[in-house]
Amino acid sequence: MWNNFWHNLTPGQGTLLGGAFVVLAGIIAFSTGGLDRRSQHKRFHYEEMKTLYAQALSVGRDLEVLKALPPEIRAEVLTDIAEAIDRVISELALTGNYQTADLAIAYAYQQSVQLGEWVRQVESDEGLTDRLQLWLDSMPEEQRAALKEYENVTVNRRDVVQAARSELGLYVPVGSRYRRVLRATINAQKFPLN
Repeated sequence: MWNNFWHNLTPGQGTLLGGAFVVLAGIIAFSTGGLDRRSQHKRFHYEEMKTLYAQALSVGRDLEVLKALPPEIRAEVLTDIAEAIDRVISELALTGNYQTADLAIAYAYQQSVQLGEWVRQVESDEGLTDRLQLWLDSMPEEQRAALKEYENVTVNRRDVVQAARSELGLYVPVGSRYRRVLRATINAQKFPLN
């Protein structure tokens, strides 16, 4: 049957059939290339966002741990962490999903403001307290008011991790088991994240 069909084609029909085959092959080639580029873009964005959220969580945890360090060591470490906070917050504000990035930024700010308030209340290091006060006095009134709000904010580390995992799940292929795991609610017993 195929043999008869093939031999009974006119040259015009053969050209049309060959052209349709070439167009179909081109569509398949271009669409798979587009899918590959999209997949690479998603992987790049996943890695970029994972790094940023991990850095924000790390900075917040470092600020909590600083309370245990002696004052002379804390001052050195705090300088490095202050630069890291500025960099991470700037990158999150430019790159991340607004709600998730805002939560991670709030967590980092909360930890830094609470550390500053703790240092002011617990320790009598006049130099550090004076520098903190000078820094606060140099800020515009609306920024000072915003920082005051962070003294009593309770952004939970677990909430930041949950939001980051949910966002990162968007960049993983739809049928992937890893996507379901990332978007699932965190089990409190598995992760001591507070």
